[in-house]
Amino acid sequence: MHSSPLLPPPPLDVARDTVQACLAALAAAPALPLRQVSPRRALGAMAGSLQTGPGAANAIRVVRAEVTHRHDDAWNVTASASAWPLRYGADKPLLYLCRPASVQALSGVLVDARERGIVCSDAETQSSRWPKGVQPALPAWLAAQHNCMPFDPATGEEVRAILRAALETLYVEQQPGYYYLAIHDEGADADADEYAVAAPLSPADAAAASLGMYRVSPPDPAPCRVRLCGAGTMLAVVADAARLLQEDWDIAAQVWSCPSYTRLARDAQAAEQWNLCHPRAIPRLAHVRRCLDDSAAPVIAVTGYGQHIAGQIGGHVRGRFIAVGADAMMEVSAPWLAVTALKALADDGALPLQFVEYALRRYALV
Repeated sequence: MHSSPLLPPPPLDVARDTVQACLAALAAAPALPLRQVSPRRALGAMAGSLQTGPGAANAIRVVRAEVTHRHDDAWNVTASASAWPLRYGADKPLLYLCRPASVQALSGVLVDARERGIVCSDAETQSSRWPKGVQPALPAWLAAQHNCMPFDPATGEEVRAILRAALETLYVEQQPGYYYLAIHDEGADADADEYAVAAPLSPADAAAASLGMYRVSPPDPAPCRVRLCGAGTMLAVVADAARLLQEDWDIAAQVWSCPSYTRLARDAQAAEQWNLCHPRAIPRLAHVRRCLDDSAAPVIAVTGYGQHIAGQIGGHVRGRFIAVGADAMMEVSAPWLAVTALKALADDGALPLQFVEYALRRYALV
């Protein structure tokens, strides 16, 4: 005698008005000035409004794996201790707040959530010997999971844009899978660089952020000589490097926020595949190419994870490309990134090598 296998869970059938209530709540004026708070604090404010706000109360199921609360914790929202009911069907979107530091720990979360919903991890807010608080295998594993869309937002406004896109994709368009957001707790202050303390995102920039990248530096009449891309906490470092290049070397640099190098790479691969299979059709242009194809200036892509995460877009970028990550031999700092940019320009013959040597001494890097 043997037991019958468990029946598969019923299809996720989310009432459209419930999702629209969530989207409307996220579109409303924030309780916190998101341009001046960390993604973690911003996410806590958004989760609270989704749980209790007018018209959106209980429109989303918020699950918090870490149930121990601190009085000053931005994630002190009304939450369930488990997503167990989701295994037997659900009628609401899921926002899962957790802190997995390994693939094994994240796998447990995904079993709980049936690999469905919006998974937000603040692992990098904890002391750890690993970059961004997670074992190196975890970001590589996420990038390889085609039912996962991983993001590393830099600001509260990016979090809002990604949450809205995730709700649209998962619960309006009914696409399978889940979104994963790495949430840091480093907020901007009054003296922060203008790029790090960006104005609220325009609708176009919000849409571009959800596709993987958007430009954050203002238009400049000077020709761009290098493009600097940063994700998560690295955006502020990249913006500081752009300032050094301008002030110390009179070199104009574009700054791009790249919340998801993985999404950019997948979109580029899909466009290439489609163009190959439809040779007579108008070619599709990947988002990363729409952003960067207007120039052959060097591109330096920076991530707080291993450099292979940023390196995913290298084959789809026009001009010299350099990926920088936490596993680089050098420290990921603004002076080192400025030197890296100078070296890229020198390698392209756009600057004498003496500039690089002088910069190394000026910033006391050798």
